[in-house]
Amino acid sequence: MDYTSYGTLNVRTSIASGALPVPKTVIRIFGVDEENRFVEYSILTDIDGSTQRITLPAPEKKYSTAPFSPEVPYALYDIEASADGYYTKRIKNVAIFPGTNTSQIINMIPLSISDGGALYPKGNLDATIKE
Repeated sequence: MDYTSYGTLNVRTSIASGALPVPKTVIRIFGVDEENRFVEYSILTDIDGSTQRITLPAPEKKYSTAPFSPEVPYALYDIEASADGYYTKRIKNVAIFPGTNTSQIINMIPLSISDGGALYPKGNLDATIKE
């Protein structure tokens, strides 16, 4: 199946359950499907912790409106968010439908200053959310 249509995605990063934005977060987007595996996109969040709308390839709209269509009506993308002072978060399999905007909110986790001289949790936190 060819991805001849497009959907859009905007990402918002914050802490404290959305109360405070995380500006200058690097957002990286990767295609997951065979048809979009070469799609890679990188953008920074603005002062409000939001990105612009990002246009991404998706299947034709007819697949999402036809009942019992054998084709998957959306494209899948992984999103990675990283910012200084925060753990990197990865959101896997975000669905992008043609002609539709998808909003993804990412609650960032601040790094601890110290815990007996070691960061906690040790290493990088992979907070994977499956859609």
